[in-house]
Amino acid sequence: MTRGKSRFLGRTLIASAIILTAGALALAAAGISPPFTHLNGRDSVTISGASLDKGSIRFYSYRDDAGKDIRFILGRDQSGRVHGAFDACQRCAQYGKGYTASNGYLVCRFCGNRYRLNSRTGIGSCAPIELPVHESGNTITVDTSELKRQRSLF
Repeated sequence: MTRGKSRFLGRTLIASAIILTAGALALAAAGISPPFTHLNGRDSVTISGASLDKGSIRFYSYRDDAGKDIRFILGRDQSGRVHGAFDACQRCAQYGKGYTASNGYLVCRFCGNRYRLNSRTGIGSCAPIELPVHESGNTITVDTSELKRQRSLF
């Protein structure tokens, strides 16, 4: 083998290793759960509406009286409306992975399906489960009874 071919082969192997490493890191990052903000409340939990910009998605958790963490998601669409969903779907909840956010979409961390937070359509039963929220002024309220109603997902 000539010296030029040997250098080309070496550079190709190095470039391939870099690309494979970057791909592996991207896949590993997709498996990392998003940061959750823990909220407390007896009858309801409140969130400042200022914390949700248009197009943003935030992850929250609430611990019920039995010590079960119930995870949920709030997001504001481009029109300014707030939407809520549980961090689980009927189909993939058994795996306990929930969602992550990517470019305004929720991405199921088990099956990889992507959804807008305000969309309730999915493949089979894999779609975000709606969580009713109330917005008044600059305050978003979630009733803890709604959270507890779906505790079996977690």
